[in-house]
Amino acid sequence: MKSMPQGTKAELRRQQLVAATARVVRRGGVDTASVRAVAEEAQVSVGSVLYYFESFDELLRQCMANVLEEFYSHRLRVIAAPGTAAQRLAKMIELGVPDEITEDLSLLYETVAIARNSPLKQLHLSIVDRQVDLYRTLIDVGAESGEFVPRSPAGVIAQNLIALEDAYDLYPLIGVPMTGPERRSNVRSYAELALGCELPPA
Repeated sequence: MKSMPQGTKAELRRQQLVAATARVVRRGGVDTASVRAVAEEAQVSVGSVLYYFESFDELLRQCMANVLEEFYSHRLRVIAAPGTAAQRLAKMIELGVPDEITEDLSLLYETVAIARNSPLKQLHLSIVDRQVDLYRTLIDVGAESGEFVPRSPAGVIAQNLIALEDAYDLYPLIGVPMTGPERRSNVRSYAELALGCELPPA
């Protein structure tokens, strides 16, 4: 295994290559991404790309890891924010089922198709597990305070909320004519039934 370049300059170059990969993927999809396409986007040689990353899979994994981490950090801030458990849950659903599917969110769903047999599989599993944990924590907090009266185990409700979010996020991508508020309303309706509560506006 070759040793990876060290230092601030090397890290900056790696970040630039990751950013170039993200631009390539956003512009044309994962299928258009390659070492050559990234090299052209970053205006470097193919050899330079492979000097900083052991393989294209590693570069793509790092690109997706950045997107996933940003997506997760938004939700973590909601969990850490002041307010009741119900208020934070409403905000979580708002984040999870946006009015418009961003390029980054679309990218996450697009890479699911290639994740089964690639290093991306662990990334996708990780973000699902972490999101379920966030919901489970919030449900536990709400149950302890008496805001929620869960009808099922917290883990089951959390898994269902993530599954519903993913399903409704795919609707715009496949052309199902349903607005963001309609999709969110359906997820909120499940949460209210499952938790025996009424959620406030997000």
